[in-house]
Amino acid sequence: MSITSSEVTTAAAQRDGRFWVTETHTDNVGLKYLLQYLAANGVDVNAILAARAIALAAQIMADEVALNIEMIKRDGALASPSFNYSTKLQQAPALREAYRTMTETEAVFTGEFLACFTDAQLAAAFNITVGQVATLRANKLTPAVATAAEIRATTGA
Repeated sequence: MSITSSEVTTAAAQRDGRFWVTETHTDNVGLKYLLQYLAANGVDVNAILAARAIALAAQIMADEVALNIEMIKRDGALASPSFNYSTKLQQAPALREAYRTMTETEAVFTGEFLACFTDAQLAAAFNITVGQVATLRANKLTPAVATAAEIRATTGA
């Protein structure tokens, strides 16, 4: 989980009973996320804090995955995805889903990126057998590596 600590502070109540709340969430790399809101009298700010920490962690992970997918589609094997908030295995289903709507060039660079995975990593990431990995490599990934090299040679990228 990316959120390692969460704190809540409250200010004195307003005339109408509402009060200002400041939440501070810290992630596993030390980034802080501050949220302020005016809460109604009687609201359980600790429950809100806990729920927000879970939602924030999920959003941080989703943002990292989305950024990595865009980088992989653009740079292929030259991509340097980050894994601060998720793992390769957690990102694989999103990459597999994104593949459905990729342009031909994006699919080529994604295939080139995936060609860098070991057979065991591919099998685990896509929940396929070793035999299926061999077929995937032969039919999609190895040709993608060659095509990506041709694209780079042609475009100077």
